[in-house]
Amino acid sequence: MTQFLFLALAKHQNLYFKRLLDETELSGKVLLPGQMPLPRLWRLPAVIARLDWSALIEEKCQERRVKRKYEGLIYRLLLRLELAWMALRVDALLRRERPANLVMWNGSHRYCQLLLALRPADCGTFFFENGLLPDTTTLDAKGVNYRNSVPRDSAFYRVYRAPEGANEASLELIPRPSRNKNLQPISLPEHYVFIPFQDDRDTQIRLFSPWIADMRQLFALGKRLADECGLTVVFKEHPSSRERYPELHAQAHDRLLFANGNPTQELIQNSDFVVTINSTVGLEGLLLGKPVMTLGQAFFNIPGLVEHAESDREMLDLAKRFPRWSLEPQVREGFLRYLAAEYCIKGGWRDADAAQLKRVAQRMLMLSRSLT
Repeated sequence: MTQFLFLALAKHQNLYFKRLLDETELSGKVLLPGQMPLPRLWRLPAVIARLDWSALIEEKCQERRVKRKYEGLIYRLLLRLELAWMALRVDALLRRERPANLVMWNGSHRYCQLLLALRPADCGTFFFENGLLPDTTTLDAKGVNYRNSVPRDSAFYRVYRAPEGANEASLELIPRPSRNKNLQPISLPEHYVFIPFQDDRDTQIRLFSPWIADMRQLFALGKRLADECGLTVVFKEHPSSRERYPELHAQAHDRLLFANGNPTQELIQNSDFVVTINSTVGLEGLLLGKPVMTLGQAFFNIPGLVEHAESDREMLDLAKRFPRWSLEPQVREGFLRYLAAEYCIKGGWRDADAAQLKRVAQRMLMLSRSLT
């Protein structure tokens, strides 16, 4: 039996996972997809019966649509063949290794979904992701983003007390490197609403944004805030996005602005409130004490912590009611203390030192014992 079976789908995952095994007390294996055993074809009927084929295929085709790539009949046929082949290899892997725990990054990739669908009922799971707070790493036994295990009950945070000596949430945000260099900052208006763009290709939009399909639709909603509520709206494009929006920039005016060259922290701090689908910029707004409105499925959609709109009408109504929102400082403080003290692991994975690796290993061992 393998204690921890890691699936690495990228070079950085492979390196980090190997360090966890080499430099801590964890035992297990790190595998790349190409290292999975050959399929056992006679297992095909049993494997097919355990998979939701339509969901797997539609999710990948949705990703192709966002990227404006072909997703027609031939692609769907080839995708089905690939999924069947990989599912048989995953089945052979699980039978060979008999893992006590599966470890993966994010968990949304189709190969991760195959592992999760075919794993034994008593096999634990661990999901890694970028940290929710500055200089942290996310490790969750349930999932990441909207699927994570962070409590959603306001009452929990009203009475939450951090353990003595626990970490405190940092208020200094870490700038994200931009694909576009030499961007000039603008002079910000005295009052404005800040709306950060997200990456249309990201799972946060593809999976957890039920009524906003992309950033062009988000821009249209911001335009309605300006037109119908008389607000000034400042947008910032996602620094990692490959998408360009020349037609949106052409619609900008003195109450509808782009500030791609301004630091995100400055844009948050000087805003009246932040509107986000489900971006970590919403979390950063909470860190900096700003009111936040969410438009998508976010794990921090907690009454008293943020305001949430499930339609354009709800968004406009909330904007018109600002600042008379039902927000509770006690819930916000308890929420941030919980993330810093108990949920987030101190130290980023990109520049992990021995102490960070040890903290991750200890968390994995503790959670694995609680799952058995």
